[in-house]
Amino acid sequence: MTAAVEQNVVSLLRRMAERLPDRSALVFGGGDSLGLYVTFSELWERVDRISNGFAEEGLRPGDRAIVMVPMSPDLYAALLGLLKLGVIAVFVDPWMGWRQIAGFAGFADPRAYVGIGKSHLLRWMDGRLRRVPVTVTTGKRVWRYPAHRTLAEVERRPGDGRIHAVTSTDSALITFTSGSSGVPKGANRTHGYLAAQHRALRGEFHYRDEDVDMPMFPILALNNLAMGIPSVVPEMDFRRVDAVDPSRILRQMRRHGVTTCTASPPFFDRLARHLGESSDRPKLRRILTGGAPVSDRELREWEKAFPDTEVVVVYGSTEAEPVAHVRAAERLEAVGATRSSPPGYCVGRLTDRVRARLIRIDSGPVTLDREGWPAWEVPAGEIGELVVTGDHVCKDYYRNPSAVLENKIVDPDGEVWHRMGDTGYFDDRDRFWLVGRVHSTIFRDGRAVHPQLVEQSATGGDGRVQRAAAVGFPSPALGERVVLALEASPDAALRAEVEARLAEAGQPVDEIVFLEEKLPVDPRHNSKIDYDRLRLLLHKRLRSSSLDAANS
Repeated sequence: MTAAVEQNVVSLLRRMAERLPDRSALVFGGGDSLGLYVTFSELWERVDRISNGFAEEGLRPGDRAIVMVPMSPDLYAALLGLLKLGVIAVFVDPWMGWRQIAGFAGFADPRAYVGIGKSHLLRWMDGRLRRVPVTVTTGKRVWRYPAHRTLAEVERRPGDGRIHAVTSTDSALITFTSGSSGVPKGANRTHGYLAAQHRALRGEFHYRDEDVDMPMFPILALNNLAMGIPSVVPEMDFRRVDAVDPSRILRQMRRHGVTTCTASPPFFDRLARHLGESSDRPKLRRILTGGAPVSDRELREWEKAFPDTEVVVVYGSTEAEPVAHVRAAERLEAVGATRSSPPGYCVGRLTDRVRARLIRIDSGPVTLDREGWPAWEVPAGEIGELVVTGDHVCKDYYRNPSAVLENKIVDPDGEVWHRMGDTGYFDDRDRFWLVGRVHSTIFRDGRAVHPQLVEQSATGGDGRVQRAAAVGFPSPALGERVVLALEASPDAALRAEVEARLAEAGQPVDEIVFLEEKLPVDPRHNSKIDYDRLRLLLHKRLRSSSLDAANS
């Protein structure tokens, strides 16, 4: 395979810098200040200098560099500077715990570590990271503490405009999955994958020349840079999406003229509750949301809060995004028309850029034998696990063959398919409906019970129930019994209503537990139920209740 400059994704930024030099590429602040504007030409010039500076420090194409910098001008300048040089950036999200960060960072065998000042404290706590030869802080330093160089020192060298030639299969970014189905894995995003993802996002979600986007996720800001769309970075703690200050975000939107916004459900929940019936709304033409199932109640609240805004639910994963999307109006209409009760969560028709299959639910690795797919695929209309393949579907994980075995399927033609880990079915209009996750499917008395269907039935749009989650516990008689946790105040009448809704929907539940504290959710989006943590919590709660009963 021939290497070419055009296959390095940084070439897309240079093209925008030449075409739109004075347009704002990145905008920071504006909620409580005037804001900081970085134009496309300014960003490119800085990327060019930093790339040469990293080369002077001894980094070479194929080396790996840990990047621990929050969304800021420094993040994109450093990240793109590394990619321009052909260095693989190992991007570490702030939601990860320090033990996970140290483990993954050391596992990557990096030659460079780029981070904010306090991130270097973590480096000094891990023996492997202390030996990294090139260390850079975005802040100040005193002698060699906290790092050998500051980013300002690295970028003092002039740039030469050259971009390292790569092949489409060369690694560009390693990013980590949210770990909702186990330990986070390092998805290997090649230059070809990033380019294909850019084409998919651009094709599925059309932007206008006058658009200004507010992306909550760093990878989507990279996509905006490739399209020439300004990105306004939300002023928030990205580790606490559910605690975002809506008034500050709304001031940012108004000040900078934000027209589109992409964020996880809790972000829009906060904005919608704050707006209420207010007439002073931002002029958003479109909202994109995903990362977790979005309830019908949430969609109705958002449509009320943003009456002139198109609300779109996006479905995908770290390894494959986008896979599908659906507009709120279509989703709510589909729910009203379905005969199933409850139907699950409609995510729409799959994009033409992926091919898909539904296979039987199995938590173990899937290997195709001589029979191929027929031995695994489920009949039309039945529930199974979704698997997809396409140019913007990650093929492997960095240095993790066991994760590849568990999450990928190689067909007889050598095509790599990704297991989404989600269970669901296609309706008669080829729309996909989510009903649960493979790892959280409960097998009770010979029947598969799908948590999201149980949870939908239990809540029934009832405002007294903030969240519901169903988990399975071992049972000698049933194999697994179904325990339903409700995030709600204990109430006998509510319990009776929930039991009635479950009975009507034909959803078996063996025990209902009221939890006045919040159900545990994933650290990245603050919206997906963390079933493993919930199972531990319920185990302690149920064990304590059993002991109390035995001693009474």
